[in-house]
Amino acid sequence: MKDFILYLQPRGLIANPVKEKYSLDELKKTPGTSLISELEVVKDGEIRQEETLGDYTVFKFSCKYTARHGTSIVNVERDIELWQSKRGALVASFGFPRRVSKVATKLLSLATFGDYSLINSFNLTNPDFFELKKRVQELGGTITQLEVRGISWGGGQLRHLEIKGRGLEKIPGFDEMFEKAKKISSMGFSLPNLNSSTRYISFKVLDWGGGQIYSPSDPLPHELAALFSLIENVLFGDQERTRQSQN
Repeated sequence: MKDFILYLQPRGLIANPVKEKYSLDELKKTPGTSLISELEVVKDGEIRQEETLGDYTVFKFSCKYTARHGTSIVNVERDIELWQSKRGALVASFGFPRRVSKVATKLLSLATFGDYSLINSFNLTNPDFFELKKRVQELGGTITQLEVRGISWGGGQLRHLEIKGRGLEKIPGFDEMFEKAKKISSMGFSLPNLNSSTRYISFKVLDWGGGQIYSPSDPLPHELAALFSLIENVLFGDQERTRQSQN
């Protein structure tokens, strides 16, 4: 399984190339960043540009941070990838704890836009999940997981419901329940392939922008690019929609 977090950046804004390593110290000394509490967790770090893969530029964030392991606080040192859409709206981080990932994207924003506040987390809305479901089904895929809150089901009202299994869209009443849910928390999908060069892919997206790729367990770079291009085209390809973002 490969964890990811999606972030929002200004669409159409051209990012500056990062020719050298960009240190976390640059972020820490930037006015206003003292309000980023997550900087207390990340003790040291730097970002550098690695390569270009299709519509995405790949960066590596090397850092040291503190994490809780049982009852102890331990120091962790890791290298993790960040993918930035060249002209689109999405940035993706892989494998980091959420707090560390926020610091990485703030440093990426400063390095590529000169402003740490331009890359932010965002929440997917119910209409976003509607569009993802529609597109997956158009591509011959199925729904494998759904978590919703505030729904009518079986003649009653449920505060929370999570169901799993291939082909959930075939359950009688599924579409009505799905469309009338007060809140969609997460949704899982499977696709036979995204193009002629990708394998079967299974993934989940959560309302706060996180997600997991279940299959393939070792997605290749071009498969990651195809998946994120699909998500970006569905959410941002046709029109700009107002999204709730946070610093």
